[in-house]
Amino acid sequence: MTKEDNIILYHYTTMNTFYNMIEHSLWYEEGDIHPKYITMWATHYAFQNDPTECQFFFEGLQNRILNYAKTKKIELTDEAIQLIKQPVYELNIYTISLSIQEDDLTMWRGYGQNGDGISLGFDFSKLPSTLTVFGPNCKEREYRSESDPTYLLTRNICECKYIDPNNIKIAEEAYKRAIDNIFGKDKEWSDVKQTMLINEYAPIYKHYKYQAEGEWRIIATKIIPKYRIGNNRTLIPYIEVNVPINCLSKIIIGPCQNSNNIVMTIKKFLLTKGIDTKNIEIVTSEIPYRNRI
Repeated sequence: MTKEDNIILYHYTTMNTFYNMIEHSLWYEEGDIHPKYITMWATHYAFQNDPTECQFFFEGLQNRILNYAKTKKIELTDEAIQLIKQPVYELNIYTISLSIQEDDLTMWRGYGQNGDGISLGFDFSKLPSTLTVFGPNCKEREYRSESDPTYLLTRNICECKYIDPNNIKIAEEAYKRAIDNIFGKDKEWSDVKQTMLINEYAPIYKHYKYQAEGEWRIIATKIIPKYRIGNNRTLIPYIEVNVPINCLSKIIIGPCQNSNNIVMTIKKFLLTKGIDTKNIEIVTSEIPYRNRI
């Protein structure tokens, strides 16, 4: 994460997804009966609700590279053009959407089963550090090596940047790295380095009309995914991402859940799965909303 100030990020989802996440998708350490991880599904970027996913980065990158080549009077080779062009075959990028918006009506309507769903609040400052002694916030934290299932998760939680399609600006660091990959003297592995750059930056740029969602993303890449059947019977590629249960700090139950005992029911459900709820705040939404009129 680029900032670690104990910010809570919320994942709005359906009750059915939450149930399956807890009931069937727990990852256990060998010999331990208590679950350590919640297995979440990261969906391929091309199957998100925004059809412009990843396009803005390529448009912004191409504009800057073409301008650079024109200014420096450099003729772009076919190889250079391919490095800045969005691939014909889709990228192997998968994301899980999170939001800074807590108990937000728009988020409930769009992603939380129109108020009948649930929102899971994660405190990712509790993630183990990828540094040997100190985390990015200079607090001593547990160290995890690259072999740990949460290593990539620790490094790949990013805040989205919202872009005006008529004025696309990409990060200066991304531009400089692309310049080095394309025009630098060291051409070895330039395609690999450019792919790593694209995987890092392309999925964080979104259309400014989505800005109200305050989105952060868990970004992961994988060549061979799993598949699930979508609502329109389409095969949707996804990959599994392990999130430590101790990062789950809050659960908000949708405003249209009509059971007075829903909080207790959720607590009992989690306890039957060996999940200690003493550090998880479980509350109902404070929004007065009805979807059954």
